[in-house]
Amino acid sequence: MKSFIISKFKEILLSTTGFIVVLLIWIYYSKQMNPLILPSPLDTFRAFLDIYKSGTLFTNLAITIRRTFIGYGSSLIFGFVLAIILNKFKILHIISRPIITVIQTTPPVIWLALAVIWFGMADNLTPIFLIFIVTLPIIFVNIFEGLQDVDINLIEMAQVYNTDQKEIFFDIYMPSLIPYIFSALSIGLAFAWKSTIFAEFLGSNSGVGFALSMANSNLNTDKLFAWSIVLIAFVLVLEYLIIKPIQRKVTGWKQNE
Repeated sequence: MKSFIISKFKEILLSTTGFIVVLLIWIYYSKQMNPLILPSPLDTFRAFLDIYKSGTLFTNLAITIRRTFIGYGSSLIFGFVLAIILNKFKILHIISRPIITVIQTTPPVIWLALAVIWFGMADNLTPIFLIFIVTLPIIFVNIFEGLQDVDINLIEMAQVYNTDQKEIFFDIYMPSLIPYIFSALSIGLAFAWKSTIFAEFLGSNSGVGFALSMANSNLNTDKLFAWSIVLIAFVLVLEYLIIKPIQRKVTGWKQNE
């Protein structure tokens, strides 16, 4: 028990060392520069308190989270179904592969410009569209690769014994797909979050991205830093306190099954 506590303490210490180093560098250089260029951690914390007290923190954060999960959830469902269909019908995969490549390689700023033209400065449509179009190739590629990695011999054997399709999916497909699914979730979420902020910054009048845009326009660098830290903290919480623990439990369950 003692060795476990010491091990966990060392792990936490090592994982936070980078943040401590960045904080010390930030403190040092903030003393050398104008607060307009680089506000101190204390100024940033005060700006965070102002944002919190004004009520805009949770309002804008809720808007951004809602848009992210709608857009990302849509791309997850569509990408998963698309991967299954194109894996089953090879001819469709050959036909659609150039289209997916074009979507994947087109810079997000072009999609955002098109979204603004098509939907205008829409509160929801523009950010949700950008999230969907940016994350769709990530979801599709990961799931498709996972399907390609499935052992065909196991499927053929299961079909010989007239195994139920549901059992084939959960007992053969899912163990192979789980690593790819969580890879898609982790990578795609980062892209989805950044896409939401980007779209709100340039193509919306609400949300955290819009708040960042206003802070930037008004030269409120301390608020700009405060909002940035809120965004980073949210992604870290989502990744390390929700996605990673679920991934460990699901992977462990499949390994022990």
